[in-house]
Amino acid sequence: MKILKYFLISFFVLTLVDGQEIQKGGKTPTSFTYDEALDMLKARDKQWEDKIAKANTLIEFQKITIAKSDSVILKLEEQSKLDTLVLLAQKKQIDLLKSRDKANEKMVELVKPKWYENQYIWLGIGFILGKI
Repeated sequence: MKILKYFLISFFVLTLVDGQEIQKGGKTPTSFTYDEALDMLKARDKQWEDKIAKANTLIEFQKITIAKSDSVILKLEEQSKLDTLVLLAQKKQIDLLKSRDKANEKMVELVKPKWYENQYIWLGIGFILGKI
């Protein structure tokens, strides 16, 4: 069992070591010429430049998104202030309407005729006094 374990470990180590070698034309070169090394460096630099360009575009898009969200936040804050003012005005209007309702109820009570202002009662009293 230990032999199998050591075999598997050595197999994976050798495949990792073997997989990191650079191959050229199916062969593993021991050295590169100056032009080949320069080409590899240029290719690597090009890859990094592309990645940096992509990162910069992503950063620009994020800046635009942040600017838009900031403007939306400002508009929402202004809207909330306006809504607060509208709610306060509506509350004052409701209070005013309640006080007007109470005043109207008092006016209705004042306008209602009293029992002694009833014309039929005076008509009846007039008939009674006329008969006497």
